[in-house]
This record gives sequence, C-alpha cells and structure tokens, in this order.
Amino acid sequence: MIKLPYGISNFEKLINDGYYFVDKTLYINELENLNESYIIFLRPRRFGKSLFVSMLSYYYDVARKEKFTHLFGKFAIGKQPTKKANKYLILNFDFSQIDTQTKETAFTDFRKNVLIGVKKFCLQYELTYEYFENIDKPANIIKTLFVSIQETKLRHKIYILIDEYDHFANEMLSSDPNAFSDIVSRTGFVRKFYESIKYGTYDGIVDRMFVTGVTPITLDSMTSGFNIAQNDTLDEDLNAMMGFTESETRRLLQTTCRDYPGDIDDLFKMMKDYYNGYCFNQNSSERIFNPDMALYFLNHLTKGHKYRIPKQLIDTNISSDYSKIARLFQLGNLELNLETLNELIIEKNISAQLTAEFSLQKEFDRDDFISLLFYMGIITIKQAALARINFCVPNYVVTQLYLKYFARVIEDRHQIKLKTDTISSALEAMALHNNLAPFIKVVEELLKVLSFQDFKRFDEKYIKVAIVSYLSLTNLYFIKSEYELGGGYVDLLLLTRPPVIPNYQFAIELKYMKKSEGNQLSKRKRAAITQLKGYLATKEARSMSNLRGYTLIFVGDECRVCEAVHE
Repeated sequence: MIKLPYGISNFEKLINDGYYFVDKTLYINELENLNESYIIFLRPRRFGKSLFVSMLSYYYDVARKEKFTHLFGKFAIGKQPTKKANKYLILNFDFSQIDTQTKETAFTDFRKNVLIGVKKFCLQYELTYEYFENIDKPANIIKTLFVSIQETKLRHKIYILIDEYDHFANEMLSSDPNAFSDIVSRTGFVRKFYESIKYGTYDGIVDRMFVTGVTPITLDSMTSGFNIAQNDTLDEDLNAMMGFTESETRRLLQTTCRDYPGDIDDLFKMMKDYYNGYCFNQNSSERIFNPDMALYFLNHLTKGHKYRIPKQLIDTNISSDYSKIARLFQLGNLELNLETLNELIIEKNISAQLTAEFSLQKEFDRDDFISLLFYMGIITIKQAALARINFCVPNYVVTQLYLKYFARVIEDRHQIKLKTDTISSALEAMALHNNLAPFIKVVEELLKVLSFQDFKRFDEKYIKVAIVSYLSLTNLYFIKSEYELGGGYVDLLLLTRPPVIPNYQFAIELKYMKKSEGNQLSKRKRAAITQLKGYLATKEARSMSNLRGYTLIFVGDECRVCEAVHE
C-alpha cells in the first residue's frame, strides 16, 4: 500500500518511512540559478512550505553528506546534484508556534524559538551553547553566534532557513495592531533580528537564506532590516515549486488507487473541483492543487482499501487555519472589505493591482485587501488585465469557507443563532421527498432577520449570496451558484455530493423582489420560467439524474411563487 505523506513535514522521515514523494528537487537547481542569494517565498497555508524547507536543510547540510545518496539518490537532483550540495552549515528557524496574546508573550516565544534554532545549530556543529541562554535580545543572540563562528574558524558558510516568518505577526496584527507596530518598528525586536542577519552577510558568514510565509504584511518591516532579500513569490518559473500540478496529482491518484473499482477520471474531476485552481503568476497557464487538501482526500479515500469518498471533503485543519486568517478581514474598512468579498462571490472574479508588500504607514485600500486575499489563497490569479490582474476563487473548498464566513457575519450582525439542524432538515426533505416547503420556510425566516438597511443597500444578488451561505452550513449537496448552463447562468444548482446520494438534484431560479416591485411579479415569473426551461433543455442538465427544476420568487420576506418547471 502506498503511504501518503499527509501532515509529514520532515524530509528524512518521509524518505526513511517510505512515504510517497512528489519530486520537487529540480527546484533546488532553479533557486541556485536565480541571481538572488536571499529569497523570500510566500504561499497560502498548508501548501508544502515546511516540507520544502526541510528538503533544503537535508540537501545543503554539510553534516548530512553521508546521507545524500539515501535521501536524494532516486530523485532528479540526486542524479545531477549541484556544486553546493552539502556545502553549508544550516541555521533553521520556525516561527509558527508563538503565543501572541500580548507583546510580552510574543517576545518571550520569539526569543525561545531563536534559541531553539541556535541550540540545534551548536549541537550539530559542536559549538558551545550554554552562554546564549543568558542573552536577552534575539538580535544579540544571532550576533554572538556569528562571532563564535568566526572565532572557531568553521570552514563552511551558513544557509539560513526560516519557516512561517509571518505567522505570529499576522495573528498579532489581527488582534492588536498597536502591539504589531511596536514589534516591527525601527527599535522592535523583529526588525532588529533581521538586521543582525544582514550583518552576517556583510562578514561573509551568511551566504544564502530562504524564507517562507503566507502574506507580505511583515515584509515592509522585515526588509527595512534586511533590505537585500528578494521576494520571488510571483516568479513564473517557481509557480509549481510548491503544491501539485495536474499531472503530478493524476500520477499520484493512479498510483494510490490502482485497484479502484470506479472511474479514476471521475475522482480526478472531483479533486479538481475541490482542490485545484491556484496560480501564482499572470503568465502561467498551469493550475496548482493544494497538496494538503489533495493528500487529505486520498488518505481518507484509500484507508483500509475501502475507497470511500470522505464525508467531509474539507480538511478541518484548513477550516481552522482560514478562520484565524479571516480576522485579517478587519484591516482597513471592514464594510468595504465585505462589499469586496460579496462582489467576488457574486461576479466570480475581481480585479486589482497586486500589492508586493504592505506598509502600515499608508491607508489599507481595496487593492491591498484583494492582494491580501490572493496571498491567503482565498483568490488566485485568473489572467492579466493591462496593469491590473483579474482574480478568481480557485476551487469549491475556498468558496465554501467564504460562504461559511459570510453566514457568520449575518449571525453576528443580526444577533441570531443559525440553526444548522433546521437547514439540514429542510435539505433532507428536498433530497428524499422533492419537498421544498421546509426550505422555503428557512429562506423566509432569513429574509425576516435581514435588516431594512441591508435590503436598501444590497440587491437580489446579495440575497442570493445570503441564501447560499446558509446552505453551505450543511454537507448534503454540492451547491453551485450562478452555474453556467446553455450560455446562461442558473441561480442555484444542488448536485449530488458523494458519498451521499440523494433521490433528487435541483436547478432553481431564485428571484427576490422588494414589496414595492410586487406589480412586476407576473412578468418576472414568466421570464424566470422561460430561463429555467432553457437551462433544463441543455445536454449537461439532461445528463443530471433526477434533476428537478423550480422557480422561486420571494417578495419582501414572503415566497409568492414556487412552481415546478419542466423542460
């Protein structure tokens, strides 16, 4: 049985324990061929950053030279190693586990993580460690280490690897912006830490550095202290350096599911819908799978050779990460940010000029917010648009995460508690008995709690997003909003979502009218029915088993039309 490396971030463990490895070693050569020695590389959460950093550590570490053939021999870089293989002292830092409750706890944990990195370095290369514990400031710990290296005359230079450089800073920024400003200020401990690393490059002690993170929010402050680093996040040649390409994913699927009794192509399509779609360069046509999501799916699918589609197609770890990141939506103007999110989910794409790094010295504007969504993996590059970039939602998982966030916004604003069990019961009535009455009641209750201001400010599209957000709280159907059929866009599709197989699927034209527009009801009804008949007549719709069509029209908070529609 193929062992899938879900959650594995240590390269040596992955190789020793026989886990499947998607070979990314050729990118070691790509990185060396760049003109930059000090590289910053950003990708969304759970995109393989830690494993890649671990791979670099084992490849370049002089102390692991005897393990080179075992670890890399069967991969691309092992067959053609670079001259820099096993030529460095590795200084490794991981800033993902830092308590950000206060500025003081952040400093304490940051210092502790620096000490951990230095201690491992000293143990690996037989340097004295004890006196580092008495040094208070992280920057001084680094400076003292460099002096110690010079005094011992170690023959090799240092390669610094920093994983999740921004993790704690992002959390602090979302909860305490003033504390964040302090730690990255000219005298803050974060900036001073990177300044100390820069001194090491001047002395020739530090030859290379590779830094990973998610957002460039801390970059302005970091690069002020370390202004010789190059951000290669958007490099076209590095688009697929982390994550899985379509060919890599298909190969992985075929390898792990050799005796799958069903159609492999159907599995691959499901994975594409849920986990594919990322692109990090406007000139690249290659779309990337989130590796954590893909491995999560395959790990559950192949467990015990039972080949059962996981009931939860969204990894709970991903949901947890994005709920934390959503706090960053508070940056700048929350109302404008929410309107931007609504536009994205309604129109399916949005344009902006991508911000390379954020500065707290200027107002956080719409382009900044859209750029933040890109770095977080909420949206991805669709195509270039002159000086701007068109972005889109990459996949269904991210759409669901956003819709659940929007549902919570409704909950908070109107001080209500969403009743997931009621929504589930309503969809079960549809799925089992083709009965829309409970669903209509749920929508009517939702419309009642939405304030008059919401109705005045937002149009029918906003109401549709609110309804779809409600539906996203259940896992019964694969919910598609504004889905293209026959040259038009059906308002709502409720499709089979394995492993659950409902008796019915639904195509719904969902219209909302203000009470003042009630005299147009007959006209809107005829138009909606005509539209839906056209959608149902398409080849794709005909291929959907047990598909039922309905026109629903709500006037104010009341459903005035519920009519079954046939082709």
